[in-house]
Amino acid sequence: MQWEVGELSDNPKKPPKKRKGWVRAIRAFIRWTWIPVTCVAALAVGLCIGYVYIGKQDMNEVFELGTWRHLFDLVFADT
Repeated sequence: MQWEVGELSDNPKKPPKKRKGWVRAIRAFIRWTWIPVTCVAALAVGLCIGYVYIGKQDMNEVFELGTWRHLFDLVFADT
């Protein structure tokens, strides 16, 4: 019979700490939502940079639906 290193040790491994339910829920929520939230934030920043700094337009128009509907109509006018 072969013995593994640490098998007969006097210091057995301690069981992992049990976390509280609400801490686990918050960690799971953050784990599943940080990528979509980051993507939405990057989209908003990109829209602002493109529309305000490159397009030289007003910041208030960036998040108006009418602005993007007009852009959609311009792009797909002939189809």
